[in-house]
Amino acid sequence: MKRISLLIIIFAMSLSSEAKVWRINNNPGIDADFTSFSSAQNTANNGDTLYFEGSVVSYGNIALSKKLTIIGPGYFLTENPETQAVLSSAKFGSISFNQGGEGSSFMGLEIHGIVTISLNQISIERCLIWDRISINSSTQPIGNTLILNNYIFINSYTYGINQTGNNPVYNLIISHNFIRTYDSRAINLNENVSGVLSNNIFQKDVWCYNFIFTNNIQTDGISKINNNIFFNNIGNSNQFPIGNNNQQNINMVDVFVGVTGQSTDGQWQLKAGSPAIASANNGGDCGIFGDPTPYVLSGMPAIPAVFEINMPASGNNIDGIPVTIKVKSH
Repeated sequence: MKRISLLIIIFAMSLSSEAKVWRINNNPGIDADFTSFSSAQNTANNGDTLYFEGSVVSYGNIALSKKLTIIGPGYFLTENPETQAVLSSAKFGSISFNQGGEGSSFMGLEIHGIVTISLNQISIERCLIWDRISINSSTQPIGNTLILNNYIFINSYTYGINQTGNNPVYNLIISHNFIRTYDSRAINLNENVSGVLSNNIFQKDVWCYNFIFTNNIQTDGISKINNNIFFNNIGNSNQFPIGNNNQQNINMVDVFVGVTGQSTDGQWQLKAGSPAIASANNGGDCGIFGDPTPYVLSGMPAIPAVFEINMPASGNNIDGIPVTIKVKSH
């Protein structure tokens, strides 16, 4: 109880005083503001932040009808060092939007359902996604969507990031994500979608049009050349055209540190001498750990996090109880 309170105090101090931060925790016996998303959204105002604390029980499916910032504690918390004092993630089912949810953002969640984006200015960042992201422009054009620093891992015959609908999707930024699907397309976007694909790692095919395609690494599959601009990309085959500093037929064993001794997401760091080092268009590295917004292990949200607390069972009347906490800003 005390360690959770310390985390929330530090978190609240790091945010603007104009918006309110609400705690949601569905663990029995925890004195949080709410235990469910629906009750939190009913009370919250536009611009508020909902901080979901880790739990073994899913918070279920959610549909946003207000502009909210949704933050969880991250994922793979037991695999990487100095993550959180409480090592449970905040799990969700599907995520969708109703009118009024424009401008909402997500960070540090573990999502087991489909994320359906149907409104403008939605940001999905530093999340673990076990199902796909679907951009639905059936009812209106969709613009300024950010899909950043996520770990998308799908063990099914479906797309990693998919688009449906006849209205245009513009300024779609897909950057610093790891995207793996099982025998399907990592990216499947239609002719009416345009934007930037940068510093991603793709396993399986990439189909898109009208994109700036730069600093990516593709370990498998094909990349369809449909009015895209390719430069400074690396492929295990001839996915990318010759020229513009693209690299073909690269052995991926020479690129990444590999799984041995590494966490699930840490294995995609670049090994010494990797051909991806200093091969990006900005002089940095290709792949998810390249600049300017490198992938963060475990999807740790960009707020202070308490990762260790040392507190004895008792103290004395003079000195009280000595407590030592360790915090990282992320």
